[in-house]
Amino acid sequence: MTSEAPSPRVSPALATTLVVLLLAVVAAVAWLLMRRPSDGTDLPRLGAAPAFDLVSEQGKTFSHADLAGKVWIADFIFTRCGGSCPILSARMAALAERMAGVPGVRFVSFDVDPEYDTPDVLAEYGRKLGADPARWTFLHGERPVIRALIKDGFKLAIEDGVADSVEPILHSTRFVLVDGEGTIRGYYDGMEQPPVDELEKDARALAAALKEPR
Repeated sequence: MTSEAPSPRVSPALATTLVVLLLAVVAAVAWLLMRRPSDGTDLPRLGAAPAFDLVSEQGKTFSHADLAGKVWIADFIFTRCGGSCPILSARMAALAERMAGVPGVRFVSFDVDPEYDTPDVLAEYGRKLGADPARWTFLHGERPVIRALIKDGFKLAIEDGVADSVEPILHSTRFVLVDGEGTIRGYYDGMEQPPVDELEKDARALAAALKEPR
């Protein structure tokens, strides 16, 4: 008569540990699946872009609703700026030109000096940049509204500088990428070309994922 070797037994503590690890793996996989963007990109979702109701350089009411279903790129400028704004606007103009054939992409410049930059002034500024009004909009609004939009909505910096300097208003130099659902997908340093190149790549990817590019 042969005796069978006893089956190895798993201690309760080890069994509990294995169950906890298995549940942790399942939860992590589920979280990753939930976080995976539905647009085929690996861009993060950084919160909703703020709602706004402003006036365009054409003197018409323009709101966030006008950008629904479109990928858009925002920056923050003013026409008297002698420091960062000429660089930002030149990069935005080059970006708009390179992406002229990409449907569903728009460009939005929020003006931070509303007392000086009337819609007419902004329209002239846009003409000098060669901006296509159908694709690139310059927005004007009251100072408290614009500042709250930038600080509280886009979570970026803006404050008064030295009045007689080339930068009497200190504002963020970042470009903001927003998808067709109105979700912020990235912030990019507009003062350097490599981040702007990355922005272009990401904007093209989001535009390609639009169901009905316009």
